[in-house]
Amino acid sequence: MAANNSGKLWRWGIPLAVFVLIWFWPVPDSLTASAGAVNAGKAWHMLAIFAATIVGILTSPVPSGVLMILALAVCYFTNTLTLGQTLSGFSSGAVWMIWSAIILGVGFIKSGLGRRIAYYLLSKIGGSTLGVAYALGFADLVMAPAMPSVTARSGGIILPIVKAINEVMDSEPGEKGKRIGDFLIMVCFQFAPITGALFLTGMAANPLCATLAKSGLGVDLTWAGWFWAALVPAMLCFFVMPYAAYKMLDPTLKKTPEAKVMGAAELAKMGPMTKQEKLVLAGFIGALVGWGSTMWTGFNANAIGIALAAYLLVSGALTWNDVLGEKSAWDTVVWFSAIIALAGGLTKLGFITWMVAGFAAGVSGVSWLVAFLVLGFAYIYLHYAFATATGHVAAMYVPFGAVAIGAGAPPMMVAICFGIFTNFMWSITEYAGGPGPVYFSTGYFSRPRFYRINFILVTLNIIIVFASGMLWWKAIGLY
Repeated sequence: MAANNSGKLWRWGIPLAVFVLIWFWPVPDSLTASAGAVNAGKAWHMLAIFAATIVGILTSPVPSGVLMILALAVCYFTNTLTLGQTLSGFSSGAVWMIWSAIILGVGFIKSGLGRRIAYYLLSKIGGSTLGVAYALGFADLVMAPAMPSVTARSGGIILPIVKAINEVMDSEPGEKGKRIGDFLIMVCFQFAPITGALFLTGMAANPLCATLAKSGLGVDLTWAGWFWAALVPAMLCFFVMPYAAYKMLDPTLKKTPEAKVMGAAELAKMGPMTKQEKLVLAGFIGALVGWGSTMWTGFNANAIGIALAAYLLVSGALTWNDVLGEKSAWDTVVWFSAIIALAGGLTKLGFITWMVAGFAAGVSGVSWLVAFLVLGFAYIYLHYAFATATGHVAAMYVPFGAVAIGAGAPPMMVAICFGIFTNFMWSITEYAGGPGPVYFSTGYFSRPRFYRINFILVTLNIIIVFASGMLWWKAIGLY
């Protein structure tokens, strides 16, 4: 009990110490000159609240939703933000876009459609070890736009199938893992950020990037625009990464006819598509068409997401109790909305403008390309200090993007690239994002080996994104 209390104290003590230290630290004269005396004081206090919240996310004294509610209360009662500013995040369309996508993901799992897709692909292209990997990757890819929870995709659908394959192939953790097990675990872990990077709804933090890009960088990222810009870099990573992992890990089992047989057998066991599966599939296709055609129809992508959720409920594909029981959706609404409000407060009060000016001075005289590359790599590797993508995005997306833009980099290109990197960054460690603990806990890797391989594969992906992205983004007119 004493140990638990001690742990609780330091988890609260560190963010509280950060809050007090920044709150009572003298406001820099340059901030006062930039934002004005009144706003400068509020901006500095906003920094104290924001920084303490980010640190609190890392130390986790309470669930993130509770922490966010506390942060919003402090914002209002310290007169740092008005009530309207404090609650502004809850009116963000991006919040309800991600909520609706999570609800669609519930439909994928509950109906069995996600498993059906995975087993179908496995039965078609699972005849070799590399083929099995790509089959699992394609399954993840198909589900990504409908399931922003990479943890749900990984832990709820992909990993159980991987475990079943490894069991059939007699490739349990340990020496037998070299047959195929450790390769499949690693490649599926690395697939998740790649497929997430392809879609605005592919990962929970992507809509947050879009929101911050609009409020902090002046860039409007649409679902279709994100997909089009990410298409070539992400798909190149999709095809190159498994081959690189295959060469690095060198699984001893090269041919896997058993996996193909297993996929076909499990598919047969599921029988014909159920009515519920068909309803979910229709909603999924409708959402993709709607999101992908917004530039021509003029429909709001967030409104399409709400319409999708309404369809799933009215059609009977899901019940209201299913929605009420999906805790992750409601948790997302709270922390996502709060983060948007906190980050928006820093921008409105002039802190971001002041900070960017300071960063920009540090890269003055450097070409925008060099600044862009340095900031991109730094954005990724600094995630070693974070346990969630959300905290990282909230703290660094706008400042890093603004500095790159200030150095002369094209705004849309910067916003998209850092959005892609927001996905790649959490696959460097087992604690950096939800899928990490899921895959690492299988026992196939020691921590040093896991870190080493992840670092190499993530670095490879960064190089691919920069190299192919610069050509592709030039071709489609982003700069």
